[in-house]
Amino acid sequence: MPVKKLNFSIAPLNDNPAQTTAGGSITNGFSHKNGFPTIKFTIPAQDVLLDTQSLYLSGQMIVRNPNDSLTSIRINDRGVARTQFNTQNETATSSNVNMNTSNWNGVSSVIDKVVIQSKKTQTELSSVINYSLHDALKMGLSNNEDDYKQSPLVRNLACGSRHGDVCRHLVNMPNVADIHTNAISEKWFGQFFSFKIDVALLRAQALHLGNDFVGGLIITLHLASDASVFHTRHRQNDPVQTSSQISGSSYVLKGLRLEGKYMIPTPADLKAYNPNVVLNSRVNLMNDVVSSNNSNVYTPQLSSVKSVVNVFLDDDQSNNYNQNTNNFRNPLGLVGYLQAKNNIRFPYDFQTKAMPNPESGTENLITGQQPIASNTLVSRAHGCGDSEVRRQFLKSVMGAIPNHNSATFNQTALALANDWEGDNVAGAAGVGAGRGVGLIVSPDLMGVGADYTNGIGQTQNYVNQDYELKLDSSINTGTTLQPNNRSSKIVIQETFVRNFSQMNLQTLQKQQ
Repeated sequence: MPVKKLNFSIAPLNDNPAQTTAGGSITNGFSHKNGFPTIKFTIPAQDVLLDTQSLYLSGQMIVRNPNDSLTSIRINDRGVARTQFNTQNETATSSNVNMNTSNWNGVSSVIDKVVIQSKKTQTELSSVINYSLHDALKMGLSNNEDDYKQSPLVRNLACGSRHGDVCRHLVNMPNVADIHTNAISEKWFGQFFSFKIDVALLRAQALHLGNDFVGGLIITLHLASDASVFHTRHRQNDPVQTSSQISGSSYVLKGLRLEGKYMIPTPADLKAYNPNVVLNSRVNLMNDVVSSNNSNVYTPQLSSVKSVVNVFLDDDQSNNYNQNTNNFRNPLGLVGYLQAKNNIRFPYDFQTKAMPNPESGTENLITGQQPIASNTLVSRAHGCGDSEVRRQFLKSVMGAIPNHNSATFNQTALALANDWEGDNVAGAAGVGAGRGVGLIVSPDLMGVGADYTNGIGQTQNYVNQDYELKLDSSINTGTTLQPNNRSSKIVIQETFVRNFSQMNLQTLQKQQ
């Protein structure tokens, strides 16, 4: 086994150094808005092993207001800016305190797609789409509230369920006049981050970089749109809050490095190296849910499926400054669902029902059974008993019930309460009173899933075989028993199929 390791730090092949303009703003760098949305790294071919467990993407993020000025607050002697920084939900709320990033994965939400190629042959070894969505889900189900205050907050600027309380400290840059650097182009300016790229090939065993194997790597990162990275504190802001609008806000990445370690093998190590790598892969599929009784079918064409993970997003939830892209809620008004393989109930031979649910109703001696209106409950989450749904979903994402996670009942209750906020309110409590409604900085972490491993690594063959999800809910019904802002929307079903695959690093062929 190799005992010697060498550190490396690689700059992007297409590096675009950030520069300062005469007006004090920043140009260049890597930015989706400025037309430089891809980052490319090359790891040269050499007879060493790449220690994939040590691989990190590091750099700095700079956030800009809609007018491309920096999101910075100067703490002057009179304390005027400090007062602005402390505003919560009022007419004077400004864009730089109304701007938020993802609760669950912070700055790593800037990555939308990852493509890995062999440098020797340009063969595509791996391609992962919708990276941010799955990364946010996995991180939220791997860390609880206390965990987030430590490693995730330091590494990728995410603080989980408390992110809404600290995000204004993360997106605001220091004012140049208040710090000792000479200009914002200096290397110390910007919020530092460092995180692992969660792609199966880069989380597997050490990779042989020699020309007889992968022959070096080309790693290309495609950046997400700014509206997928940032969102407001509230779903709807009063028009008089003219300074609170964040539409057009953007990010710039600078000082990027791909950092890690090479493992120096002995001749015996090279001889014993196994070129067959087992990968924990995932495939992203997409469909829509258009009615209260809906059936979606996939044929993944994968031979070793570990689980199927389904999350549900409103049709206007992605690429929208006024929605939190990583708010994974139960299907609206969930009643129950049935999962099947080849039209036979599997892996559960029963319908999974939420009890109580909007259709189960309450008993009244005069009117008889009446459906539940969750807005009449002290806690909105009490109208949907999802304990079994939650258990199945956690197992499908993580393979087991994680000891540490943020998918709490309280988080679901907060998300539902905020969905209802702003419906049927008027006067001093609603829009028109110089405030926003519908807080979206307390997102949920729920969905529908099926785990096939049973805790012992079992898999299912889905080559020319169908997976089906039959969903019974209140989606697109216009019911008054659900929040008005969601009851008439269709829903996008994002599905991640987790599977085992195998790659031969000599032939560069992948079997799924």
